[in-house]
Amino acid sequence: MTIRSAAKHRKSKPVSRVPIGSRRWVAALVPVLAVVTAATVAGGDSTAVAADNPNPTVMVGGDPRGVAVDPDGKHAYVVSFADNALLVIDTASRKEVGRIRVGANPRGVAVDPDSRHALVTNYSENSVSVVDTATGKVIKTVAVGVNPTAVTVFPRDHYAFTTDYYGNTLSVINTATLKLVGTVPVGVHPDGVAIDPKGEFAYVTNSGSNSVSVIDVHTQKLVRTILVGRAPQKIAIDRDGRHAYVTNFGDNNISVINLPNQVGVNLYNMLMKVNSTIPVGINPRGLAVDSDSHHAFVVNVAEGTMTVIDTAKGAVLGSSFVGFDPDEVAIAPDSTAYVTARGDGTVTVIRPSS
Repeated sequence: MTIRSAAKHRKSKPVSRVPIGSRRWVAALVPVLAVVTAATVAGGDSTAVAADNPNPTVMVGGDPRGVAVDPDGKHAYVVSFADNALLVIDTASRKEVGRIRVGANPRGVAVDPDSRHALVTNYSENSVSVVDTATGKVIKTVAVGVNPTAVTVFPRDHYAFTTDYYGNTLSVINTATLKLVGTVPVGVHPDGVAIDPKGEFAYVTNSGSNSVSVIDVHTQKLVRTILVGRAPQKIAIDRDGRHAYVTNFGDNNISVINLPNQVGVNLYNMLMKVNSTIPVGINPRGLAVDSDSHHAFVVNVAEGTMTVIDTAKGAVLGSSFVGFDPDEVAIAPDSTAYVTARGDGTVTVIRPSS
């Protein structure tokens, strides 16, 4: 294990939500500086011309991929695919304060609601590393499906889910016992996963079958498949559970799906579909929604940009350059965006204007 400086964490209450107006985000977005020469339609490779990043960055190196911010907003966690490490960034100083050895080629990371544990998917080891954030040590390695990518945690029922890219499955982990308790077949090449706030359904984007699989969390069964755009990558659900957003890498847009807002709904008999699409940049991948559900944040791989969307209006507010070959984005409780850029080995930090 390699730890530069073990980050100290204490259990704390999540920061209270602060509404962020759209005008503050418009003012925060620096005009796009990247020039796109060509782009692949699928596969995640970018040929955008590199440009100086006008936003603050944290140098992390090692092909950074997944990123998560703990509920109290004090630390951002970034996985380094090349360095087999979980990096810890102090959000106040914007400096790396910890580096924890995990499994081979980590891809995704999630933090539990009390900030005690970080879960990391190890793509080339078919496992999840469970990290004690207070000690900076791996306390458990859980075997999952083939090539796990994304991971998400739902605290109320002690579940975590991972998408198994080449296994075409969703793995279910009991976070109380830290054991694998289920495997659910989904579509081809599952990538992103999100759980609705009520904890009833998990939604999985299948990049190889242009669909979203809807899984009943309690029965661990597929209940619905929703057709979306080409090569869907990531999915995010707003705080009130009314909408799901999906990045369509091959169509340069996001799909908006209206979700049932009542508890105990039977999705077997409910029509679910894409209700609208919003054009964004070229090859959108990373995706997040802020805590007040007012804005969605989309990472455009081939442009090296992040687009901010006003979710109420379904309108793009603007885009900003965030580094070469960006991958994923996480939003802190104060609405600060953290974006990983694989080509630059950086994390770009964008705060809404005050």
